[in-house]
Amino acid sequence: MSDEIMTLLVEAFSALPQANSTTPLAADLPPAARRALSFWTRLHGVLSLELAGHFNGMDFDPAHLFAAELNSLTAR
Repeated sequence: MSDEIMTLLVEAFSALPQANSTTPLAADLPPAARRALSFWTRLHGVLSLELAGHFNGMDFDPAHLFAAELNSLTAR
């Protein structure tokens, strides 16, 4: 399943303009794969934390955090 998700994400990010990166990860992965991996891991993290209740009592709406992450990851 994760291979299918990454394939779809890489295809989607391949259609977007790519920014140059000088991070160490840039040497390991092409730009679309880097963005797909970042997208998947960050959103997976936010969702996992929300489902496990780790945002309870933190006085913010986790949906806003999720939306902010989505905007950040797709705005490049």
